[in-house]
Amino acid sequence: MAPIDLQDRAQYLSLALFAQEMVSVLMEYVDENKSENLKSALEDALNSLELGGRVTVSAQRKVAFTSYEQLRTLQEVWSKEERARATQMIQTILRGPQNPVAKPAANNLIDLFSKLQDQALWNFEQPRPVSPGTMQRLCKLA
Repeated sequence: MAPIDLQDRAQYLSLALFAQEMVSVLMEYVDENKSENLKSALEDALNSLELGGRVTVSAQRKVAFTSYEQLRTLQEVWSKEERARATQMIQTILRGPQNPVAKPAANNLIDLFSKLQDQALWNFEQPRPVSPGTMQRLCKLA
């Protein structure tokens, strides 16, 4: 395996870790009413979804979806509608963690981020070659 292949594949692990951290924070919130890390984690996720691969120099927080591999994984798992729904659910929780609709939204996000984590780990284990044309189209979609 060439070093570049390992570097590209590491992007999948980075995304899996990001998704796992989201699941952990959301589960603590839903199951144990712990919200110490909730706001910063949700803001990181929201920034990642809104930036969609476009990272500015001023981005100081953890941001996912900054590489081709991460964007491809996101698009494999979440439809555009699910991305929009995830953004809405994150905003709902951020606006009012005590709101009765916040915990059901968090449960839905747990499912979405779990699927994202699973796909990222799968892609790490079973990387697929991608044509340059496909890569250009995917980057334009983000």
